[in-house]
Amino acid sequence: MKFTIEGNDCMPPLSGGYLIILLDNKEIHVVSVPSPNIFADRHRDSISENHDEFEDPDGNGFAISVWSSNIGVEWQLDITSKNNKESLKDRIGVEYRPNDF
Repeated sequence: MKFTIEGNDCMPPLSGGYLIILLDNKEIHVVSVPSPNIFADRHRDSISENHDEFEDPDGNGFAISVWSSNIGVEWQLDITSKNNKESLKDRIGVEYRPNDF
């Protein structure tokens, strides 16, 4: 079974940050949030991207894309459940932590 979790935060990550992937409220992976190009004239020119893939101990596959810009952070977490468990969707969480200035 495949499913997607999307999220965003409206605070631009001027100094970058981290997305923490949680399974049953326990950290299983950390993904870097890049700093946007804050000197860009247009929104589309300010976007920076990071992509990461990993597996949890049960063999479930995760692929996350993170975009930061002058208007905030967006992420998309694509999950492929090894055992097609519907309950996995309710057990996954994403927490955004910006770096201090």
